[in-house]
Amino acid sequence: MALEKLTSARQLTLPVLEEIFHVAEQMRQVCQKHGRITLLSDKMIGLVFLEPSSRTLLSFQSAAQRLGAGIVFIQGVGSTSFEKGESLSDAIRVFSGYCDLIVARLPKSGDAQIAADASDVPFINAGDGGNEHPTQSLVDTFTIREELGTLSHLNYAFGFDPLQSRSIHSLCMVLSQFEDLGFEFVSPPELRAPKSLIQQCQERGVRVRESDRIADLHSPDVIYLNRLQEERFPDRALFEKYRYEYRLTPEQIPTSARLILDPLPRVDEIALEVDALPIAGYFRQARNGVYIRMALLSMLLGRSL
Repeated sequence: MALEKLTSARQLTLPVLEEIFHVAEQMRQVCQKHGRITLLSDKMIGLVFLEPSSRTLLSFQSAAQRLGAGIVFIQGVGSTSFEKGESLSDAIRVFSGYCDLIVARLPKSGDAQIAADASDVPFINAGDGGNEHPTQSLVDTFTIREELGTLSHLNYAFGFDPLQSRSIHSLCMVLSQFEDLGFEFVSPPELRAPKSLIQQCQERGVRVRESDRIADLHSPDVIYLNRLQEERFPDRALFEKYRYEYRLTPEQIPTSARLILDPLPRVDEIALEVDALPIAGYFRQARNGVYIRMALLSMLLGRSL
């Protein structure tokens, strides 16, 4: 794979997706048959996570260790030189001397590009503020294809914070390359999807609708939910106003729905009763994160099975 630094879902063209999915399927077989291998036993993976993370951080750790790589990491700002005023560029430039690949979760939109430009080694954006989360979009699309057999000819519903959800932003960018799609964004009026995102999807031929209520969903095949992004609300009163109003219960699920996904963590957006439904795929989705991230680490480091 020619890709050396993954900062945006815009880099995930159809040929790149197919290549990553193929390797992810191989990595799933590795996990099932062997648990761990030594493909990256001579490599060191650097994890720079300056925002809270569970699934992304742990799945990258698991991916690295299942491939035999060592790990060095920064988790949080408190015990680092960022507290002393060190710039992101300087920190990444130094850190890239300690490892062979950097994975970074960063607090501000645009930080991923700054870090990638400063890095002397391959770089993966694990989320930059409310901007993008390209590796999550790979996990999501891989899961949809595994569950439904296709990524084309489907209607997708996205809720409930398309304005601030980096996972929704990146997933829409990737999916919009496929044929015959409908996107419906469900949210309070204050949390509408960015106009630039809607315009990009429409330019690629996607049918786009917006609605304020779950009850107005228009025959979705896939329901993709993400929590209201509490930490990104400038006014907490707005978060409290909607946190319980936008919540998917079994009774609200359209009969057309074939798959429900959520990048997690779940807060209020999906009732616990939904978990028992066969179409609830979010825990399978989380498991797929290990296979996708194993594929990315090996491919960006030029290794193959």
